[in-house]
Amino acid sequence: MDNLTHSLVGAALAGATLPGGAARSRRRVFLAAGVLAANLPDADLLYVGITPPPLGYLLHHRGHTHTLVGLVAQGLVLAAACRLVPPLWRLVAAASGRMWALLAAALLSHILLDAGNSYGVHLFYPFDARWYYGDAVFILEPWLWVLLGVPVAWNVAGPVLRAGLLTALAFLPVAMTAVGIVRPSALAALVVSGLALLRWTRRLAARARAFAALGVSTALIGLLFGLSAVARGRVAALLAPSVEGEIVDVVLNPNPADPVCWMAIAVERHEASGRYVLHRGTLSLAPAWRAATACASHRFTGGTPSGAREAAVWDPPLAQSLARLRGLSEEDCWVRAWLQFGRAPALRESRIYDLRFENGGGNFTAMSVAPRTPAGCPANVTAWAKPRADLLRPAAVSGSPASE
Repeated sequence: MDNLTHSLVGAALAGATLPGGAARSRRRVFLAAGVLAANLPDADLLYVGITPPPLGYLLHHRGHTHTLVGLVAQGLVLAAACRLVPPLWRLVAAASGRMWALLAAALLSHILLDAGNSYGVHLFYPFDARWYYGDAVFILEPWLWVLLGVPVAWNVAGPVLRAGLLTALAFLPVAMTAVGIVRPSALAALVVSGLALLRWTRRLAARARAFAALGVSTALIGLLFGLSAVARGRVAALLAPSVEGEIVDVVLNPNPADPVCWMAIAVERHEASGRYVLHRGTLSLAPAWRAATACASHRFTGGTPSGAREAAVWDPPLAQSLARLRGLSEEDCWVRAWLQFGRAPALRESRIYDLRFENGGGNFTAMSVAPRTPAGCPANVTAWAKPRADLLRPAAVSGSPASE
């Protein structure tokens, strides 16, 4: 998730854990601790340069700091900082249990939110090196900004900071609408809901506002997970008439602020023909109300509508060679490292890229597969399981999709 969402969750958790009648100095310490802990796992961005690009970012971001073991280490560092800095400890000593609970909850919130989208995390490493994907929450979700931000802004002491936060919460969805990422009707719904939430939460005590923010945002995420399950079934049903092989994965992302519309990528393996096929499109869960062609994500996809009243619109299928992908994995250590990240790998001419992040502009996952100079293999490569290990092993040998 974006760092604004992480920060808002950390601020809401701080408001929920603060003891009643806390002095302003203690409130500030709790707020700062919640926001810091909720963002701390992204400290991995500081060392992505230890491996050459683009592998450094792909392998190290959402890497070791985004694991449960990594969270324990980060929590111990934060607790030690609180305990060893005398001025800080004097402010939290009387409520140290609440502070430890805040740090643990804020750290955990980070990887749980990141696990909710299609990028994924390695929750259980080193015991389990697989990626875990929620495929339910877009990485920039305006509904979370509103549901968390309005109550949090009202809890912030000082009209200037409150006004600045509310201005940012208003500006970002408007900017996304201006560039076509959010539909105007979704923006209108955000505005109306934000005003209603403001009117409701103004009457609540500060701690109740924090719990309200956490409650409604959790309910939204639960709804998105339910809709993701529905979308997965719809994708399988719509593609069934045209798929000749086996669907080994479906990647899903809701449109920002519009959970009726979903971006989907289905990965089909067809061992008999020696190829795999990537099917990318836009899906509408309510085509009678909104056709897929009316979804904001349709600007990134095209092709042929399918289903009654345009339930989905698909790009032309992108057929790929299994032999080439397997050969590169065996022979090219750079590609082998890249495949620790790539969930929807596409090979075009002399580059490999992840179709999840192909939107007509630059793709931060793209890497050359042209012959390399004898500079050796990339340094500091991780040991994540390959998301598409099910493509790298012949079906007749593996028997079923598996992860390395």
